[in-house]
Amino acid sequence: MKIISDLPNPGNPIKMSKKTKITIVTVSAVLVTLIAAFTLYVSYYAVGKKALPGTKVGEVKVSGLNASQIKKQLETAETKYQVTFSGHGVHGKSFTPKELGYQVNAEETARHATARSSTFNYVSSLFTTRTIPIKYHVDVQVINKLSHELSKGIKNAKRVTEPSVQPDNQGTSFKAILGKDGFGADTKGLLAGANQVMGTQKNQKINLSVGTIKPLTDIEMAKKLADAANKFTRPKITVKAGDKEIIADQKAKVGFVSIPAVSHGAKPKVDEKTIADWVNKSKEEVEVEKVNGQRLVNSSGKVLKTRTASRDGVTVTNAEEVTKEIATNFSSGKDSSPTFETKVDKASNEDKVIADGAENLAYWAAPGEKWIDVNLSSRLMTAYEGATPMRGPILVVTGSPQTPTVTGQYKVYLKHPVQTMRGRNTDGSPYEVPNVKSVLYFTGSYAIHGAYWLNHDDFIAGTKTSHGCVNTPSADAEWIYNWAPIGTPVVSHR
Repeated sequence: MKIISDLPNPGNPIKMSKKTKITIVTVSAVLVTLIAAFTLYVSYYAVGKKALPGTKVGEVKVSGLNASQIKKQLETAETKYQVTFSGHGVHGKSFTPKELGYQVNAEETARHATARSSTFNYVSSLFTTRTIPIKYHVDVQVINKLSHELSKGIKNAKRVTEPSVQPDNQGTSFKAILGKDGFGADTKGLLAGANQVMGTQKNQKINLSVGTIKPLTDIEMAKKLADAANKFTRPKITVKAGDKEIIADQKAKVGFVSIPAVSHGAKPKVDEKTIADWVNKSKEEVEVEKVNGQRLVNSSGKVLKTRTASRDGVTVTNAEEVTKEIATNFSSGKDSSPTFETKVDKASNEDKVIADGAENLAYWAAPGEKWIDVNLSSRLMTAYEGATPMRGPILVVTGSPQTPTVTGQYKVYLKHPVQTMRGRNTDGSPYEVPNVKSVLYFTGSYAIHGAYWLNHDDFIAGTKTSHGCVNTPSADAEWIYNWAPIGTPVVSHR
């Protein structure tokens, strides 16, 4: 049997025509060129992640620009270009978008403009147009305030009130508060003008209507924000300090939440300052102020009296760390149970050695310490050094019931060798006494001084009185004046 094969004979290859060869070479060259061109095209846009052909931000083409350049364009437009408004009661008022409360999120907008989901985007962008909306936020307080200012010349103008979120009457949860309509320059028209400027990145002119102004935000946004804020307060907060636990109640936790103005996407935040205030207040339950003791001892070291008992101080050392832990956990919806770390500051005792026997006197003086004792009951004054009388007891004349001599512990603060004393009697009439000698003031206008107008019998009889000063026989007053320096204690008692 003879087998006939249709296969070419390997030994006799098919010959290709010249025309075919040229065609193959041409096609190959075109393909190589297209691949090279596409590679260059992809490389150009891939390096620096430039916006692809056909990309617009608003109405502005941004093809070939990177995110940084697009961001700069938007930020420039926000503060450079203006929209001019005209209308009833409003004549030629111009504002930049920023002045209108328009806050562009230039970074996010630029990121979207330069994003690509796959390599296919490089191909599709050659045949399609992609418009990127500008991401922005409106500060409703700014735009409403501006509307109010523009409406000052409009009859019956009234400011709009936006919905808000506030603590309830008990302060234990948040509630949404309805907004109220206003009347005047249209806030939505103001916002539309800002959008036109940003979309075109050019100056614009628009007609601004006047009428009822609706809040830019609605109550549903406020309710969502209130719900989010209430969820924020759920974590438990307990600060430990030894056996003690300090718990933040619901009212305190409501205070830890900072509520922004109601707007799309608004979220409650942690108010770290309020948390810090609460932590600092709480540590007062733990901290103890150090008190150094004061004791009076005699020459042999025996404690005669404790004036002030010593008390060790206790200080919280990690209040800042506790605040940060609570703030971080609170923001994440987690419970917190930090512990106050404390440091003990040991108190000391300050001992004052007093003269032997001074414990039986009105003033516990140190050995050799000069002081003056004025006994108003017995009308006797004595100058001491320590517990030793140096002059006296001296009969003195003191204040009347209407003008009594003060009681207490004082110090000589002013001295005059001679002085004219003036004042008023109890009936309001003035008095003037010249040439008063040996004057030692110990508090205010009260002084120990010589009294040349009184004789020996006046001091003995005890029928005379003063305007509050301690009237002293001239010789004794002179001696005390020379003996007692400024700062000498004066103890007046009954």
